[in-house]
Amino acid sequence: MRRSAVLCGTVTVGLVLLTAAGAPAASGPSTKSLPNKEFVAQLSPLNAGAHTVAGTTYTIPSASGTAVITVNGDDITVTVDVQGVTAGTLHPQHIHAGTTCPNASDDVNHDSFVDVIEGLPKYGPVLISLDSDLNSFAPSLDFPVADASGSYHYSEEAAKSHLQSELKQALKLGDRHVVIHGINPTDPLPTTVASLPGLPAWATLPVACGQLSRSR
Repeated sequence: MRRSAVLCGTVTVGLVLLTAAGAPAASGPSTKSLPNKEFVAQLSPLNAGAHTVAGTTYTIPSASGTAVITVNGDDITVTVDVQGVTAGTLHPQHIHAGTTCPNASDDVNHDSFVDVIEGLPKYGPVLISLDSDLNSFAPSLDFPVADASGSYHYSEEAAKSHLQSELKQALKLGDRHVVIHGINPTDPLPTTVASLPGLPAWATLPVACGQLSRSR
């Protein structure tokens, strides 16, 4: 991963139509004529609000936004628009394999934070890292950095066949979740806030989550 710190990840996808030169056109529909499928997740905040740690009080912004995944034949486009996250900060984002988003009741150690480990039973392990190269499963920190207003726009493309080949499983996008991570690196967190090996807790703390549902 490149840039600051964050989390795990992995991902991958297929479908091709070939017409031999000089042969009559195939009778079935072409890839281009196949209807698009679209999956949308409305992102809701996690861990938002005022926190006091070691005498320092700070506020984690209330994040919101939308993640849209369009499937057109073998082409996948992922677009994420987020508002209300920490300005000027790296925000790791992933498609997770689980079936629901965590909430405040998942703070099992009662330290006022739902950390990345406490969220795993709900949103599941990382399926696809939404970084600068969807087709690559190499570790990367090339995630979006929010602008001065605490917003960012992300859009990348990948091949469905390649992703599924790498993952060795179907994407099943209607059963997945999108999770956004990352708070201000200078905001203190309790030592009870767990992280992933080698990564600081500020980079892995989830700040938004949304369930993907098919819209068309």
